[in-house]
Amino acid sequence: MKKVKKNCPRCFSIIKAPARTKIIQKLRKSPHNVKKILECFSLTQPTVSYHLKVLQEHGILYSKKQGREIYYFLNKKYPCKNCSLLNLPLKI
Repeated sequence: MKKVKKNCPRCFSIIKAPARTKIIQKLRKSPHNVKKILECFSLTQPTVSYHLKVLQEHGILYSKKQGREIYYFLNKKYPCKNCSLLNLPLKI
């Protein structure tokens, strides 16, 4: 019998904020810095940085400093084994 992956309520509570879903959607295409991520929001830079921090603390994103910029990447090896969060089609 094939084992079916279940959705993890903890992970979905992290992305329930529309801004976080939109960030994940943007980073699926390619890594971006905060300035580039801000272009698709009508939010302040501190608010976007807060959402990036939450996603990073839970292992959904990771960052790398390149010169003066910090680029955010989607963690394709997301540590939660209970769900398939990053494989789901997200609507924004």
